[in-house]
Amino acid sequence: MTSRVRSVTSPAPLSLVLLCLSAAPSLGDPVKRTIAPPSALYSGLEFTAPASKYPGTGTDMHWWTWGADGNIYTVDDDGKNFGEPWNFAHLMQVTGLPPNHVVKEISRFPGLKRFSSDRVRYVSGALAIGQRLYVAAYDYNYSFPGKERWKTGGQQNDPGAVNDTITRQLDAVSELGGVAALMYSDDLGRTWKNIPGKNTPYFLGPKFAGLAFVGFGPGYTGVPTDLGDYVYAISNDESWETGNHVYLARAPKKSILNRKTWEFYVGVGADPAWIRDEQRARPVHSDHGHVGHPTMTYNAATGRFILTYSSDVVPHSLATPPKIAEETWHRARELVMLEGPSPWGPWSLVHHDTYWEGEHVAYLPQLPGKWFSADGLSGTLLFSGDYRQFGKQTPQAQSFYGFMTRPFTLKKK
Repeated sequence: MTSRVRSVTSPAPLSLVLLCLSAAPSLGDPVKRTIAPPSALYSGLEFTAPASKYPGTGTDMHWWTWGADGNIYTVDDDGKNFGEPWNFAHLMQVTGLPPNHVVKEISRFPGLKRFSSDRVRYVSGALAIGQRLYVAAYDYNYSFPGKERWKTGGQQNDPGAVNDTITRQLDAVSELGGVAALMYSDDLGRTWKNIPGKNTPYFLGPKFAGLAFVGFGPGYTGVPTDLGDYVYAISNDESWETGNHVYLARAPKKSILNRKTWEFYVGVGADPAWIRDEQRARPVHSDHGHVGHPTMTYNAATGRFILTYSSDVVPHSLATPPKIAEETWHRARELVMLEGPSPWGPWSLVHHDTYWEGEHVAYLPQLPGKWFSADGLSGTLLFSGDYRQFGKQTPQAQSFYGFMTRPFTLKKK
């Protein structure tokens, strides 16, 4: 029998061990990473006034589109506005420009229902093509062990009798399910068609569940000619705020409701290529564990696309021990802004903030195209805040949970 010799090294001096421990980041501290090469055009983003919440609003997300009537329409999720009843789906109309904008609620999608705690339904992906408005009805996937801790409670979110750390962890992850349907309205959101039912098969799968259409001009005008007569849309994967990738899809404007005409990006680098098989889609950007629901806007004045997303600074996983999730999640969220020449990049970093809006834990940054200045160097960020399952709750009077805006300028190099 042969013997196995184990080499032994001398232990490190205690002083060196203590030095290494003191230099190590504490659990939950953001770790520096390379998101993208720095932009050659911009050195960063500078906010020019404090964040402002529109009075009477209490819903989140604000997926936007620029209507042919010149108004911005946003699709909001959980909450209530202006004293109206709570719901998980809202359509808002925004007239004017910040800070003098006016927000009103148009619809709460009365025909849209939740049928099971396996699939927690919401709305996203606002899109205006001519006079028609489209909105995606999508699901978070709760069909995994632990789902029995949740029930839909009618139309509201209701953890039922269990509201412990594990239950909150399940909700904080919110694994992506799919898009059930693209609903549409021909009367500016007052009535809706193509509303999904209990057994409606998914229109798009989990790679595109958090659907957000790329923003162009009013009624989807102003699309660069080299992009053709298509509608473009993006989504992250995995979970709502700490996914890994951004995926890109397109469909002819005249057949957006025909699933067979949708194509998915499979290009490499600056060479775009498209395929009909959604499962084979390749990402246009990756930032592992840090891609929350992304949005993209074409800045017509500069001819550049701006990709934004946010995430918890600590990536979420159901494998995380509940005690660690409770002690580290939802203490800070980060903001990422990238720019590039096309919807598939290549992307360059404009701005990265690891403590965006401080303890208000802001999320889902949006850049309505209508709100850019004539030179494209100033605009207003639309976002939400103060959704957290862990950490200290913000008093209602100071909460950023609502229709939040903040003006900014892009700093040219």
